[in-house]
Amino acid sequence: MVDRVALILNTFDEPGKHLRLDQIAGRTELPRSSVHRILKQLHKAGLLQHRRDGYALAASPLPVTRMVDHSQLRGVASPTLSRLHADTGLVVHLGVLFGGDVVYLDKVAGRNSAVVPTRVAGHTPAHASALGKTMLAQLPAEDVDAIVGQRLVRCTRATIGDLPTLHRELARIRSRHGLAYDNEELAIGLTSVAAPLRSVDGEVAGLSLSGTVPLHRLQRTAPFVIRAARHISQQLGADLGAKPASSGAPALATDNLLSRVLRTITSDAWV
Repeated sequence: MVDRVALILNTFDEPGKHLRLDQIAGRTELPRSSVHRILKQLHKAGLLQHRRDGYALAASPLPVTRMVDHSQLRGVASPTLSRLHADTGLVVHLGVLFGGDVVYLDKVAGRNSAVVPTRVAGHTPAHASALGKTMLAQLPAEDVDAIVGQRLVRCTRATIGDLPTLHRELARIRSRHGLAYDNEELAIGLTSVAAPLRSVDGEVAGLSLSGTVPLHRLQRTAPFVIRAARHISQQLGADLGAKPASSGAPALATDNLLSRVLRTITSDAWV
């Protein structure tokens, strides 16, 4: 599904381009009925505009070149996401920024899917989640202002509601090497921890764990998130400035001994 969404969005390869349904179906070589259904979903999600002359990308401060095919990222990350879910029992998200929103590329939830109100290809305000904040923290302050805007939508009473507070939070996240938390900022009863991903070309994505658990318990899973994020980034070719552990097989995203040890220490102690 996400591969088809990326294929459709990539047909809008010029700013302001408008395309009709039949043009998009022809360029993507997808069934017309499938294209129509996806276009309706993207329009409802606010990612596309629908006018008399066809569809166009919704207004966004991000350049159109940021609309890229994320199938490689999803393919590389998928085994690690599944392992992370198996190790923690929490909901795992993979996401990217689109304007001021997080767009979810993947979600591994098991039986807890309904507990976390997110879906693949859905979007939520970036300033209201750990996943969004870890990606915003990788950007210069002026880019954050342009992307988020002056009015920050509150999802709950705990959601950050103004730019000065958001910038202070992003500074704290940078001091933790990108590790971000949210405590009921996106949804009541929901906590999250997230870390950034980087590809060889510098594109920013994010990885998060979410669940209906107290924040102090969630903090113990932070080392899992950091390790998984570094593992995925290295597979994508990013230079993280770390020396390889050995000349043999690459380190796993998590391992049994490390898992047992990390469950006993808090994220602050680990960092």
